[in-house]
Amino acid sequence: MRRFLTAFAYLSRWREILRCAAITRQWPRLTAAYLGMPVRFPFSITLASGPFEFREFSDVPTFWQIFFREVYTVRPDDRLIIDAGANIGAFTLYCLLRAPQAFVIAIEPANDSCQRLRDLIHRHGFANRCAIHQAALWDDAGTTTIDMNAGSQFRMTGRGGVEIPALTLDSIAAPYQTVDLLKIDIEGAEYQVLPAASTDILSRIRRIEMEYHPSGDPQILFRRLSDRGFSVEAVHDQGGGYGTARLSLERVVPAAVANA
Repeated sequence: MRRFLTAFAYLSRWREILRCAAITRQWPRLTAAYLGMPVRFPFSITLASGPFEFREFSDVPTFWQIFFREVYTVRPDDRLIIDAGANIGAFTLYCLLRAPQAFVIAIEPANDSCQRLRDLIHRHGFANRCAIHQAALWDDAGTTTIDMNAGSQFRMTGRGGVEIPALTLDSIAAPYQTVDLLKIDIEGAEYQVLPAASTDILSRIRRIEMEYHPSGDPQILFRRLSDRGFSVEAVHDQGGGYGTARLSLERVVPAAVANA
């Protein structure tokens, strides 16, 4: 109990646990797992749209941060969302629940994670609102590799391992006039993918929510995106080259309106 109270000493953490209690009756077990207390895996919780299974501990903080800490901002009126690095589908599911009119394009290269993603979306009845691509997002279409020996949260592409299909951001977004949100968590490949995107495709993306990794310089990446019209709204540096950032496309106001 002391560990529980210490972990939730701050008001923000209590808000998280209240959000948890609001969406599932199994909130005590999920909260205990999040705090690192002894919990047997696998276990499931029931959401309004269906079950969510936690097979290993890493599933728990991923789900918690998306659903209860709300590390990514999804707006209820979002219509098209790209989830690059969808993993087991927690963020894809969150988008489909949070934005009831949204269509989500989920991209996940690892076979085991992608299968869990597919199963999750079907169990929740959202197959008609989600397109799943078992591929890596990369700077060139064709193939790349992924290290399947790492845990599902830390698999890197382009550094050896098994060969997998590769798609570009241009090829994914080309059929659409507007992408409301690009969420990108691709274990360092952001330094290849985003600079390789065309100006035309980037101009269609309203917001980017991203995780950055120590395989590149995030400041250089931010400057490149700023040159393409994006403003950096928030950066949370977690140390060691890791962090999160929120960017939005700056809309140029016509001179006649600006001077009115």
